Amino acid sequence: MSTLTNLQPIESYTSDDYDPLQNHLQELWFQCHARGFSYAIFDWHHKRFLNYNNFEVTGFYEIHPATFEEYLNNIDVFLNDFKNIKIIFENANYTLMPAALFDEEEALACYSLKFKLNDEEQLLNERIPDFGARIIYAVPKTILNLLLAKFTDSSLRERIKIFHHAHALLSCLYYRTNHLNKEVCYVNLCEETFDVVLIRNSALHFCNTYNFNNIEDVLYFVMHAYQNNQLEPEIYECCLSGHHAEFLKIKELLHTYIKNIKAIPLDNTPSEYVNPSTIFLLQHCV
Repeated sequence: MSTLTNLQPIESYTSDDYDPLQNHLQELWFQCHARGFSYAIFDWHHKRFLNYNNFEVTGFYEIHPATFEEYLNNIDVFLNDFKNIKIIFENANYTLMPAALFDEEEALACYSLKFKLNDEEQLLNERIPDFGARIIYAVPKTILNLLLAKFTDSSLRERIKIFHHAHALLSCLYYRTNHLNKEVCYVNLCEETFDVVLIRNSALHFCNTYNFNNIEDVLYFVMHAYQNNQLEPEIYECCLSGHHAEFLKIKELLHTYIKNIKAIPLDNTPSEYVNPSTIFLLQHCV
């Protein structure tokens, strides 16, 4: 577990044009995932990243509240005011449904068809307007409340927006596929999870996120999606994105069964020294 004395970013980027005195004109993005947290400062007017830091904290979603609060209080940039703040949670605990069928009072029942909501979790939902879907998901209650309390100190609550990473991913894919009249499978790799999205003729056909322990898990679930949806691996295109230490091995393993596979960038990663991350997909969320 990281401590305050050794909490250093494992990835970091600062633009030559970054001026901390102008933070009040920029957006602050904060990402939570199982292996830690990261933040980025985004210049919406010029569509560019000014600053990015990624911190590794083992078992972050089980972090002690006092420890996380200390982390937040000891990162100087969080003392600034920002034009807007976006918080994104990355996990596999979500379900999707057509927005037209969504009923706020039925959100828990719908979520409970796939997952059990723990006392330590907060159930959230948001509309994904591009595909006409609604996402219902759970996040750690303590982490959410600490973030809201921290950033509300310097910003109006209306400036803070919460997103799930699947929302950001689907919003990105919508802009890539809204004029694409073919069938494509997108596999997006994170450190401990990966997403599988099937799009047919610019319409969302399937989306799910899986936890995985080894690269064979990726092959199993991707091929399971192909078989369940009667897709021919010799024909149906697969686009691989994201970041993982064994990205190339995963691509090679998938290529054994899926002939038409290619690696693609989904996000505008600010530097060759920074790996792709779902935090950068937030530029597609409003």
